[in-house]
Amino acid sequence: MSVNRYDRVPIGAKFTEDGYLEDSPVLTRTGVFVYRDGNGKERRELRLPEDVFKADSLATYRNKPITKGHPGKVNAGNLKAHQIGTVTSEGRQDGGNVVSDIVIHDPRVVKQDGWKELSVGYAVDLIEEPGEYNGERYDARQTNIRVNHIAVVPIGRAGNARLNLDAADAATPIDDEDLPVMEKVRLDSGLEYDAAPEVANAYRKTRQDLDDANTKLSAEKARADAAEAAKKEAEDKAEKIKQDAVDQARARLELEAVCKEQGVEIKQDATDRQLKEAVTLKLIPGMKFDGQDDAYVNASYDIAMKNADKRRDDAANQRKKATPIRQDGAATKTAGASSARQKMAARMRGEKVEGDQ
Repeated sequence: MSVNRYDRVPIGAKFTEDGYLEDSPVLTRTGVFVYRDGNGKERRELRLPEDVFKADSLATYRNKPITKGHPGKVNAGNLKAHQIGTVTSEGRQDGGNVVSDIVIHDPRVVKQDGWKELSVGYAVDLIEEPGEYNGERYDARQTNIRVNHIAVVPIGRAGNARLNLDAADAATPIDDEDLPVMEKVRLDSGLEYDAAPEVANAYRKTRQDLDDANTKLSAEKARADAAEAAKKEAEDKAEKIKQDAVDQARARLELEAVCKEQGVEIKQDATDRQLKEAVTLKLIPGMKFDGQDDAYVNASYDIAMKNADKRRDDAANQRKKATPIRQDGAATKTAGASSARQKMAARMRGEKVEGDQ
């Protein structure tokens, strides 16, 4: 996971004849650093020497802007509004610290405001593996450290990152007890800000209100989706009922057509089963249906109809063989019983049958 961090340290320096402040201060160190997340919870993150002094990381200090306080991530689009100086060299190891050469072009933050400590704004990748380092507990390890800017601040996080000012150049000392206790606020973008407690609390409340609103929105969407699904299910059921009714009506028409063909009386209140039993008994006398289920009746009806169709087709074939050949050489066409019954059923359903006018 890649996030942004801001560590702080004090400044040691000299003013040039142009009024610029030049220095080679400590910018950060190795060890365990304490942060607070967006909910105010404390996190302890480790910066090992192999990560802090990695050549790729030290190279990212060069030409980075120096700002008054942490404005968030600095880039070409907002540089002009925040830059008061520049880091002029790559970072280099000095014991357990990182030092670099800097120049502050607008030193009013030091002379007038009395801010004399430094804070590194950087992005890191976090390895969420807790442990202990030199007797200090930590929650995660920072790796792949990329510097974005250096901020001049009232109080630094690193504890030893400050401008190397002598008593004559330094502004009136500020009692640490009078300085506000700053809290670290992490935004969704991964950037972090030092903020006064009231600002941090207001931000956390706003985030909580937003989370609550999103939760309610998700619940409403779930209810709307459920209602839409129920509506779709009801529509599908209605369509199925409609289709089933159409299928049943067609099946009834076909059954009544068979009854007429077989000379079975169709009573107004007769059920499909009763008609099928009557047709089956007409074709297969002696069948018994008492105590039998619908599946038995349906199977018996199907067998009776197949036998009837076969008998009629056989009779038709015999008639066809006996049909004299016309003088033009074409035989007289005789439709089979099955085909005739299918055409009659189609006419009962109102469908157009080939050969009809």
